[in-house]
Amino acid sequence: MKKIGYCLVAAAFLSGCPEKRLPPRRAEIHRLTGNTIELVPTEGQLPYCMIFTTSARGVVRQLTMTRENKSVPCEAGKPIGGVSYRIPTDEGPIRAFIFFSDRKLNAGSVAEQVVEMTTRSSFNAMDLRLPGQVTTEILEFSPEEAASPTVGAIVGPAGTLDGGAASSADGGR
Repeated sequence: MKKIGYCLVAAAFLSGCPEKRLPPRRAEIHRLTGNTIELVPTEGQLPYCMIFTTSARGVVRQLTMTRENKSVPCEAGKPIGGVSYRIPTDEGPIRAFIFFSDRKLNAGSVAEQVVEMTTRSSFNAMDLRLPGQVTTEILEFSPEEAASPTVGAIVGPAGTLDGGAASSADGGR
């Protein structure tokens, strides 16, 4: 009888343990093609952001650029900067560092710090010397070769490919 009591206590204890949950993402990567992406902020983020990427080969790039070289406005659910980004496949997988802030930040000073920090395995906003409130999101992406376009097909009515017409157009070869 004591064993059943111990089992019930253990079961109650284990069922009461909270699940470990990952923190919600601040941004998402939307793959458009094998090597083209959009970076889209989620709801509740700070109003400005800037993006830097580091590749497997060690190349650091600043993706968000303005005339003043400062952070860009970031709306939830819309691609950052209103553009898509093509990631070079020959540089391997990338890590995208997205810095959300409550004010426009000087991208030049952030870039210097990001280059310094790339020797570390990871870092966050607290490791950088940035004014105001800043949060970070680090996303990973592995580019793939884009699919080759179909060449030599004849386009029929309503934009459909006419497979039989292609062979007759080149002499039935």
